[in-house]
Amino acid sequence: MRPLGKILDVNLTEDKIGLSDLPEELVRRFLGGRGLTAWLLYENVAQGVNPLGPENVLILSCGFLTGTAAPSSSRLHVGSKSPLTGLLGSSNVGGGFGAKLRSCGFQSILIRGRARRPVYLWIHDERAEIVEANLLWGLDTSETDSRLKRDLGDDKVEIMTIGPGGENLVLFASIIGDREHAAGRTGMGAVMGSKQLKAIVVRGGKGKATSDPSALSSVQDYIQRIRNSPLFQRYSTYGIAGSVKPADKMGVLGTRNYRNVRFEGTDRISGEKLYEYVTRPKSCHRCSIHCKAEIKIPHGKFSGTEGVRPEFETIMALGSKCGLNDTEALIYLSNLCNHLGIDTNSTGSVIAFAMDLYDRGILTLADTGGIDLTWGNSEAMERLIRQIACREGLGAILSWGVREAARMIGRGSERFAYHVKGLELPGSDPRGLMGTALGYAVSTRGADFSNVYALPEYRWSPEKAEAEFGARQVADRFSTEGKGALVRRSMTVCAAIDCLGICKVPALSIIGDFDLQNESLLTEAMTGEKLTSEDLLRIGDRVINIERLFNLRHGATSDDDTIPDKFLTDSVEEGPGEGKKVEGLEGMVKEFYSAMGWDPEGVPSEEKLKQLGLWDVNSLNT
Repeated sequence: MRPLGKILDVNLTEDKIGLSDLPEELVRRFLGGRGLTAWLLYENVAQGVNPLGPENVLILSCGFLTGTAAPSSSRLHVGSKSPLTGLLGSSNVGGGFGAKLRSCGFQSILIRGRARRPVYLWIHDERAEIVEANLLWGLDTSETDSRLKRDLGDDKVEIMTIGPGGENLVLFASIIGDREHAAGRTGMGAVMGSKQLKAIVVRGGKGKATSDPSALSSVQDYIQRIRNSPLFQRYSTYGIAGSVKPADKMGVLGTRNYRNVRFEGTDRISGEKLYEYVTRPKSCHRCSIHCKAEIKIPHGKFSGTEGVRPEFETIMALGSKCGLNDTEALIYLSNLCNHLGIDTNSTGSVIAFAMDLYDRGILTLADTGGIDLTWGNSEAMERLIRQIACREGLGAILSWGVREAARMIGRGSERFAYHVKGLELPGSDPRGLMGTALGYAVSTRGADFSNVYALPEYRWSPEKAEAEFGARQVADRFSTEGKGALVRRSMTVCAAIDCLGICKVPALSIIGDFDLQNESLLTEAMTGEKLTSEDLLRIGDRVINIERLFNLRHGATSDDDTIPDKFLTDSVEEGPGEGKKVEGLEGMVKEFYSAMGWDPEGVPSEEKLKQLGLWDVNSLNT
């Protein structure tokens, strides 16, 4: 297998930078991106490591195809031990940073230790240096981006930076690229802040994407498959925000901290409504969809606000989950979170949690410092967002995430703190999606949709489900039948795509084949490496197993593979899923373990690991 870029090994404690080649065998097993990140974490993070201590590592890895001419090949994977969950920290981000890093000859950055003072990492001319950043500390992500580009005299550099949220170690702080692309989930910004690393800046190198004629033909074929999909126009016009109305119609739109599954204000927070504020579409590296968009508010209270269109999960988290139906407030608050460097999903979740407690009388004005946490109060939401980023007032408690905040507040608040393994739930209510419910329970980073993507349960026909899984009911979102096999397929496909470094929106949301045959052809065309769809699925399987072993090492057990009691006991009261709750979760989890080849406690066996070529790991290794 042809060599990839080098690993940039940065020791902030010793103020040293080293380089190493990627062993061919490691590339063959994990390709790059998420797989390489998972392996490096497994090798470098011992049991008992403090996520915010200097002994933790932060890893950024380009995918196998990142920066090539492959469509939507922008993705960069970020990993560490999560300060929010204490388990696998994992986030995937697009934009232009990954492609620029790859062009400099670097596949991964492994960051160790803690700097004595604020610094940034400056990568240019195929080398790197650690630069003092005292004057950047305290700036928000947009200000940091502008200041660095001005000081370096180059507005084309790509920058990944933290804001006040990361500096103040908010446990769900994000890392923001190009002012808008968030490595948001699991608190990677807090890990970066704990290392006093304000930013990573990269100027593109001499490496170029392939332009081989045969590769160009495969690229065009892949793009054509995307454009031929009936979903292409919706995603190209409204972005992922176009999924808000369909989710509401299905009765899975998490509303008022999941009290409801439909929202009367959907029309005001939908992708169609947000489109009215779009000034121009945007795209990541080599993407023909342009699902991103710049946005501006021309009039009213938020007049002059400019930024990016909120995504689907952000809309649910800050919109319906908090009872907010003010379009312009939603745009403003979403971009405020990006400026401050905090994850919109977790931020919306902790605010919805606080609003729920306030509505129930568990929190009072005395507890909130006089903030009126009535559902949909955008002024109160802004105050809490700023408090969270600065760890002040009630925000200081919420900055720990819903699990720890509930423990600190007490008074029965734990019943309304919805998370899995410490990670706040995405916006979709799992009572209307059994495969998604299982995915929330067993995902390796906690409550999660994007690493599971169980779309076939409501996109595929019964005939296709029967052909793929031997049961028509797999395509029934209310049925539990066959969901273990479905989630296993979805998770391994997602892992493989994250190893390749391409985006899931075209591959899964739009094309939706979930067989990796298109990606196999594309990979061979780009690299000359013949990797079949079965090879890619095996690599995805390998990654899921390594991530599982990482979590077991750091204290996870099969008891953690569940979802909050509410969704198991309380039935939906409206919409198509009226009367439904998640029943049979334990059976689905066991089916998933069996499909993965794990024992009844969810532990990969030695035999399974050897089958995957992981002969050098041990499931009990600490």
